[in-house]
Amino acid sequence: MKNLFILLSFGFLSVCFFTSCETETKTETDNYLADNNFHLLFSDSTVIHQNDVYYYDSSTHIFFLNKDLEFRHQPTFFKVYAENEKIYQGTIHPCAFSSLPLSIFSISDCFFYGKNCIQVDCQDESNDLRNDPRIINSLENNNLLRNGISCTIDTIQVISHSDFSEVFCGVTIKNHDKANYYILHPETMGELDFVYYTGGLFFRNNETNMFSFLRWSVSHPDWANISMNDFYLLESEKEVSFSFRSSDYYKMETGDYTARFRFMGIYDDQSDLNPVQPNGRIWIGESLTLSNILVK
Repeated sequence: MKNLFILLSFGFLSVCFFTSCETETKTETDNYLADNNFHLLFSDSTVIHQNDVYYYDSSTHIFFLNKDLEFRHQPTFFKVYAENEKIYQGTIHPCAFSSLPLSIFSISDCFFYGKNCIQVDCQDESNDLRNDPRIINSLENNNLLRNGISCTIDTIQVISHSDFSEVFCGVTIKNHDKANYYILHPETMGELDFVYYTGGLFFRNNETNMFSFLRWSVSHPDWANISMNDFYLLESEKEVSFSFRSSDYYKMETGDYTARFRFMGIYDDQSDLNPVQPNGRIWIGESLTLSNILVK
């Protein structure tokens, strides 16, 4: 009953939010947007101005702030402005809820990457406004824009045995910025830890829609104990290619598959590591890539 009350209350507040957006007055715009810059407004009256942003990573949709975010009370929604226009709006999604967010755009109240990082999620790629040109232009003109890293799958080989499958994969990680990033690497942190930290490849049979993934048969991999020795320094505007393998997959039958790989950076709140290092910054976030493969 308590959970139902919370859910109904959150739904009511969301309805009020979207209703209020329809009657939004020019006064609100005048108060916060006279300087024509980027602004992020929360329903508790907290405002992230452009000068509060350290940089925005357009590849992960994470705003890195100059200071920790402190709310007056728990907000329920937010609005994003740039160039004196409201670009999009969304809800704060409680991470205690197992349901999907109630709006296309959302921010989790868990703040997985730390209080100085805001990641905006989108449930509809066809209506994704997170990198709207007005936002990008406003931030880029003030040297607050970064494009992060990208990951591409170069090669995949699957060898199926009697009761398991073995996967070999090669990827390329590219740095699109004029800044150095520390990234996790199988040669520095170990192949086993790397595979378990990233979750390995996720396969979907395009004919049967059956999924194949890691069995997670190793009870206690060491990937949670990450140190700077596990990182590789990817210099500005450079790329690195590497390969990794795992024999811990459920057996895959022959067929046409789509493989998904999620390259991950470390979460700030998972360790005591300082994200700012002498020669660069620890990259955090996720980069997703897909590839088709015929399993014989």
